[in-house]
Amino acid sequence: MAKKQKYFQIVEAMLYDYKYLDQAIANLEAELEAIMPQTSTSVVKLGQGSTKTPFDTSQTERWGIKRADSRLRARLLEKRRHKKAIKAAREQLSDEENTFIWLRYDHEKQHKEIWETLHMEERNYFRFRRRVINKIAKILGLL
Repeated sequence: MAKKQKYFQIVEAMLYDYKYLDQAIANLEAELEAIMPQTSTSVVKLGQGSTKTPFDTSQTERWGIKRADSRLRARLLEKRRHKKAIKAAREQLSDEENTFIWLRYDHEKQHKEIWETLHMEERNYFRFRRRVINKIAKILGLL
């Protein structure tokens, strides 16, 4: 039962996050750009002038930048992967299933409002919800 709940929560979290992924990706790209040392193409002798070069930083700073860079890149790749996976999964859903996803995860409507909108009884709605999440989990390879 614990394993069942785990994949269900993972899929729901991905569906809730989907609407924020474009902004998250843009933020990570901006962060990556901000931590990269600024280099100049002008010709300045080392140690003279105010042009900052990669050699102006200590070994420890360069390691820190490289480590932060790799972590940000990993997070950026994960966000892009999640966006692509959820988009592909949503394309395989029926109109009714997509309406449910749109209402519940994009607009975060309450369950009662959704089952009334979809003209379902409460218990049928929750069965439908479980089937949709299971279908998405199978598409994502979580089941």
